[in-house]
Amino acid sequence: MAEQMPSKAGFTVSAELIRGLLECAGRTGIPQVRLADLIDEGMLTKSSSAPPARYAGEHVFKVWDRVQRLSGDPIIGFRMALHAGPKTFGALGQILPRCENVLEAFRQTARYAVLASQAARLSVARNSETLTVTLAAPQLPPGDITRTVMLWGLTNLALLPERLSGVSVRPRGITCASPVPGTDAAQALRQHFAFEFDGADNRVVFDRRAGDILIPSADADLKALLAEVMDRHLAALGPAASFEQGILTVMRSMMNGNMPTLASVSARAGISQRTLQRRLSESDTSFQKLLRQVLHEMSDTLLARQDLSHGEIAFLLGYSEESAFSRAYRSWTGYPPGESPVRGLAR
Repeated sequence: MAEQMPSKAGFTVSAELIRGLLECAGRTGIPQVRLADLIDEGMLTKSSSAPPARYAGEHVFKVWDRVQRLSGDPIIGFRMALHAGPKTFGALGQILPRCENVLEAFRQTARYAVLASQAARLSVARNSETLTVTLAAPQLPPGDITRTVMLWGLTNLALLPERLSGVSVRPRGITCASPVPGTDAAQALRQHFAFEFDGADNRVVFDRRAGDILIPSADADLKALLAEVMDRHLAALGPAASFEQGILTVMRSMMNGNMPTLASVSARAGISQRTLQRRLSESDTSFQKLLRQVLHEMSDTLLARQDLSHGEIAFLLGYSEESAFSRAYRSWTGYPPGESPVRGLAR
């Protein structure tokens, strides 16, 4: 029996991603003729004869429902992900090969995933032992489709380091919050990755040093140009875009020697402090969590320059003294600034 599809979803999905999904489905053996009409359905503006740039969110449910019914495969999302690549994700896929290393690529994925699907929420965390990427899609209904979507997303995240770098690397483990898809299906998954189900969340965990793996196609100038273009795309999504990502963008723009405060960010964003806190809570985050993320990002960027003292970095980040910056950095990573473990991947 088909799952009940939401009558209205409060997000949009890029047409590039829809096309990428259908191409990957075709590569698994699903007849393309059975999927072709999904490109024309769900236009956001019916008055235009041009193909839509984005589809209403409920259209992605139709895509996955059709793919599931035609394949009869409980892990079709995983199998499709094996055929994906950066180009599958459109604008997001353009910037990832230009990043310097895997950690930066994951951070760019967290920032720009909303361009592919406004329902996607990613967070990236690295400590002294692990690099963890957590995936959430709060607007997806519970059921088999959500599990299929999560298998698609988690598998693509697990393969991202190898796809970008050419280095053979596998995650320590993958946790999916959905129920196990069946004994045979779970066994098939575990032949590739260490999947576990019924978890508290959806996450992929790597050895922390996987983040330091260099990307051969890195291009800082082109990445900066693409980032500027993609920021304009994010702005064009309007109020339905990820509120969290919008506030992160505001905070990054304010890092000029004065640490952003709740009052200064709310003023820059043009909303009250109470509304800002409420909207962040609805996005399952907080002002302090976002501030830590931005400070950590900026710290790594400034430390990588190697031409600034720790005292100068502390000043640029808005810390009153170097010791406060050092304590904060140790709390994020487990080690002091300037004492990062040796680059490379443990064999």
